[in-house]
Amino acid sequence: MLTLSRRVGETIYIGDDICVTVYDRLRYHLILAVLMPANAILRYGNTRLRPAILPGGERCYLLTLLSLDDFWVEAPGSIPEQAVRVRVRFNPTYLGASSLHMRQVKIDIGAPPSVAIHREEIYLRVLRDAGRRLPAMPFSAWLHQALHAPPGRAAA
Repeated sequence: MLTLSRRVGETIYIGDDICVTVYDRLRYHLILAVLMPANAILRYGNTRLRPAILPGGERCYLLTLLSLDDFWVEAPGSIPEQAVRVRVRFNPTYLGASSLHMRQVKIDIGAPPSVAIHREEIYLRVLRDAGRRLPAMPFSAWLHQALHAPPGRAAA
């Protein structure tokens, strides 16, 4: 199991097609945005969650989690040992807590050894070094822009 520390707005890539972004951190809650391919399944507890479908066909989830909550990402038809487990850990913040250490979230990722796990900045460097095409906009920047876009004008 790999543990990475992230702050709000930072992303972890699991393999080439799963992005987990820390979207917001409230006192006792953490909001994660998860972007996955269309054929993957996200389970929270015993429940299979329903995603928002993006124009490119990807599935996007916004999860509100407490500390020590976890979720599973499965490929269809895979055995349970191949599923990726993501668990979050953080200390609740209280009013007036402004320490940078208090804003960090620890994300534990249990995945098969063949699955690469990278922070977003490292993942983009790996893509560049391998000569692969970089995304036009990192997922964390796209998510921030999409969720903070002004509402469209109403028809008169």
